[in-house]
Amino acid sequence: MSIPIQRQYNSPNCTFSLHGFSDDSSNLSNGVPIMTVLTEAKCQILGNPTVLSGGVTFVANLLRAVSAYGQELLSGLTHSWTADDENDYIYLRKIPQKNRHVLVWQEKKEDTENQLEIELSTVQLFDLLETLDQFLADSSTLPHLNDSLSPVSRRYRQMEVSLVEQSTPAVFGLAGFALSAIALFLIPLPNEISDPNLEPTPPREENIELEQELPLEPPAVE
Repeated sequence: MSIPIQRQYNSPNCTFSLHGFSDDSSNLSNGVPIMTVLTEAKCQILGNPTVLSGGVTFVANLLRAVSAYGQELLSGLTHSWTADDENDYIYLRKIPQKNRHVLVWQEKKEDTENQLEIELSTVQLFDLLETLDQFLADSSTLPHLNDSLSPVSRRYRQMEVSLVEQSTPAVFGLAGFALSAIALFLIPLPNEISDPNLEPTPPREENIELEQELPLEPPAVE
């Protein structure tokens, strides 16, 4: 008997919901039914009326596209990926003049006329990463879709990340590798570094000379 299941993952600027069912009532993860079959997934950036939706192909392409773009943004290197299916094609591109990003969905890879675009701020982008990371960390929802990600080496990072990107709150997994690298540049350098091996110099004491009191002369005897 199939069990209908609904899961939702949230961040301050993003909602990712999935509807499906378990094809085996005895298939549990820590007592929670495992969603093994997906009927529909929806992704929405809060404040934007556009809702992206689809099935397993949509979810897989969304994960790979957002992950590849996040690594490319921080490393400056192109991280290409190949979709298993030309349907629900997704990619992201940057708008340098506005320091913003565009998430593009196309019904088919070659069908550029039938597409949806969602403009994202950097904060919204990393909230999207965080939301998808919550989904990946949930072993009770489509565990076969876990995407393997490789953090970018630090020596390939670019120093042109904006202050807005640097101020993004820390998250885990997909976004964690990016923001942990950025966080290294947020720590201010001290003005003066003290040598811990040197003993502190005691405060200088001033010598105060006390005026010696002279004894009083005895009174004259008449």
